Amino acid sequence: MKIHTIVDPLPLREKAYMDSGDQLDAIFKGFLSLQEKGFELPAETVEWIEHCKAVKCRHPKDKDTK
Repeated sequence: MKIHTIVDPLPLREKAYMDSGDQLDAIFKGFLSLQEKGFELPAETVEWIEHCKAVKCRHPKDKDTK
């Protein structure tokens, strides 16, 4: 008789993924790069990029912060 253990993958994935803020920052940088290279992005994405830029401007990281 074999015993099968069911493992919930969600907690394992939560621990394995990078912080959600870091994920959003990577997505932001990707879209910003596309925009700077002249790719036409949906209006909602352009608005989101501008929003992120404004937040980063209002709340800049310290030079010692990664």
